[in-house]
Amino acid sequence: MKNIVLIGMPGCGKSTIGYRMSQKINYSFFDADKYLEEKENRIISDIFSKEGEEYFRKLETKYLKDLSKKEQIIISTGGGAVKKKENIDILKQNGIIIFLNRTIEDISKENHENRPLLQNVENLWKLYDERINLYRKYADIIIKNDDDMNVIVERIITTLKGKL
Repeated sequence: MKNIVLIGMPGCGKSTIGYRMSQKINYSFFDADKYLEEKENRIISDIFSKEGEEYFRKLETKYLKDLSKKEQIIISTGGGAVKKKENIDILKQNGIIIFLNRTIEDISKENHENRPLLQNVENLWKLYDERINLYRKYADIIIKNDDDMNVIVERIITTLKGKL
C-alpha cells in the first residue's frame, strides 16, 4: 500500500484535505511541518529566524525520510518541500505525489491571520512563480482544488482507485 503525498502552495488545502481523506480511507495523517516542529520541540519560524532556510531544509529532509518509512499514511508536505529534489525522491519511493492546485486568488480569499506569509498576495505570487513548475514536474496526479473540500476529497479518492 502506497502513501499519499500532498504537495502544493501554502494555503492550498493540503492539511485539511489530507486529514479529511485519512478519515475516509483509514490512513493515518501526518502534517510534515507539524511533525518536524514536534520532533524539534520548536516552531518553524523560530528555526528559520535562528538557523536559516538551509538548516530548516536539512531538517525537513530528515523528517520526510522518517515519514516515508511508514505505510498507509497521508503526508501533507510543507509548500517548499519541492525545492529539494531529494525530498521528492524520498517520498516517491513509497508514495503517490498529488499536487493540489489552487489559484492564488482563492488562497488569498481565505482567513490566514495566523500565517503571515499568506497575507501578502505579492509574496504568494513570488512563491507561486518559483514553485509552480516544480509542483507540476513532480506530481503523479494533479487535482484542481476549486470546489467544496468534501468534493475534492472524493475526487482524489476516485482518481486513486486501483493505484494504491
